[in-house]
Amino acid sequence: MVVAQFNSFKAGSYILDKSRQTRHDAQLKLKSDKLLVAKDANGETLKLTPKDIYSFRIEQQRYRTASGFEIKSGFSGEIIDEVFVTLLDSGKVLLMRYDYISGSAMRVGAGGAMMGGGGFPQEVYLIRGAKSYSTPAVVSGGNSAKAKAALQATLSPYVAQRPDLAKLLADGQIYEGNLFAFIRALNTGLSFK
Repeated sequence: MVVAQFNSFKAGSYILDKSRQTRHDAQLKLKSDKLLVAKDANGETLKLTPKDIYSFRIEQQRYRTASGFEIKSGFSGEIIDEVFVTLLDSGKVLLMRYDYISGSAMRVGAGGAMMGGGGFPQEVYLIRGAKSYSTPAVVSGGNSAKAKAALQATLSPYVAQRPDLAKLLADGQIYEGNLFAFIRALNTGLSFK
């Protein structure tokens, strides 16, 4: 979620974590990866955090919460705690995306000028079993042998009952660019296209 992704309230609904049987219709505004604002029919607003929410939808886009996964942040990693993530596909497996800004700290350059501090939009794909509440696995999208091995290790448990998908994965034919189609095939039972 890039901050200020949505500038105005839009039609949507949310389900509270403590009351998953009830969907609340509201006008929603996603302020950040940790803050959702809901406005009810009476114009009253409610600020909601990932600890409050099970899932929500703004227009056609769906969101869930995730925590405990690691992202690259500068030269090191950062463990992410309780954020909203975009839900790309669901079924047997949830495919989610976390959007964030990665940047470098300000530093003093030549002549005393301040340099750096800029941010770069980044995204990381996350996978979790639909009935699991564990930390989602981060999908590494690189083309290196190490990245392909990590992707295979992450996805293999989910495709054990799908020999066609298991073969594609074992042959190294699945990468970040076709991950959505792969997960869609897994979730729908259809062939990979």
